[in-house]
Order: sequence, then structure tokens, then C-alpha cells
Amino acid sequence: MDALINWFTETLPRHLGPSLELELVRYAAGTLGVFFVVWVLLSPWLKSRKIRPPTPRGRQITMELLNSFKSICVYIALDIVVFDIAEIGVFQKYNDVAQYGWLWFWASIPVAIILHDAYFYWMHRAMHHPKLYKIFHLAHHRSHNPTPFTAYSFAAPEAAVQYAFVPLLLLVMPIHSVALLIVLAIMILKNAVGHCGYELFPRGSRRASRLGSVHNRDTSRHAS
Repeated sequence: MDALINWFTETLPRHLGPSLELELVRYAAGTLGVFFVVWVLLSPWLKSRKIRPPTPRGRQITMELLNSFKSICVYIALDIVVFDIAEIGVFQKYNDVAQYGWLWFWASIPVAIILHDAYFYWMHRAMHHPKLYKIFHLAHHRSHNPTPFTAYSFAAPEAAVQYAFVPLLLLVMPIHSVALLIVLAIMILKNAVGHCGYELFPRGSRRASRLGSVHNRDTSRHAS
């Protein structure tokens, strides 16, 4: 009981602030940044690139923001647990660049992104299984005409599975704290761009990449 009280009075407050700042800043920078650039600044030049012409109504965006808030709460709760476990040396996150050198610092970023792409592909494919779809992925597909805010519009179980990549990554490879922040920023940016509702890449690139075609098929399923 004393250990539990100590965790709530000392450990929880110590991790809550950094976790709250990390998740809110990451979400706001990714979704609001893409929304402002694509939907506000570039929308006059991107009309022909809109995937589904009708603009989403406020009701859908409100739903996405509420779901995103729930997802962020899940991420913050899991952050606190992961930060706590990290203090006892379970994970391979480090803070001294000299420990692995600048070459690995920069190389670890694309390596982590590739690992995340592989994780996302199989996790996402599994969530489309009929026995898992309603529990995990249905909430995400309620955004029939996706917006940047669809990026975090998950049911709580899916949010937890999405987050699971972070502790798994920290178990299998060393990564600097700043490099990890860069990876997390790229992840939300990719997600917001992929759900922005516009085809931003050249048409030929969709046929050139099998992974791209898988992503495009999933984007089209938002209409189902």
C-alpha cells in the first residue's frame, strides 16, 4: 500500500506533466499544421485533388476531436507507465549521443520509421479481421470523408495498440531521446497527411508502390 501511495504522490506527478506536454504538442503540431497548410493555404490549388468532394461537416470533425481526446488520454496514461519503467533501465532509450555516436543517432530515425511501417501494416491488417474490426477499428472508419483530425480518431483499444509500438521499439533497439521525439513527430505528420482528404502525391506514385496502394485502399474504405 505504501508503494502505491508513493507512486501516486511522487511518480505520477513527475511523469504527468512531460507526458501531457508531449502528447498535446505532438497532436496539435501535426493535425493543426496539416489542416492549416492543406485546407487553408493550399486548398484553392488542390480542388482537383480532393479524394471525396463533399467537405466534412462540423459534426464529423467534432466526433474526431472527441475521439482524439480519448486517444490522447490513453497515450498519456501509457506514457506514464513507460516513463516509470524506463527509470529502472528496461528500455534502451539513452540521452548521451556519445554512447552510440552521431551516425547511429541519425540512422536510428529511418530504421525506427521502417520498423513502424512494418508494425503498422500487420497491426492494421489484423484490425480489419471481422472478429476484431468492431472492437478496434470501426470508430476510425466512421470518418467517411477523412480530415487531418482523423489521424487520432480511434477507439481506446486501437489507441493502445497504436501506442504499443513505442515500448516495443525501445525494447529491441537503442534510440536517443531526441531521435525518438523526431520519429514520433514524423509519425503524427504522416498520419495527418495520409488522412487529410487530398491526394498530395503524384498519381504515378500510387501505382509505383505496393505499400502505397495498400494505404490508398484503406483510405477508400473510409467511405464504407
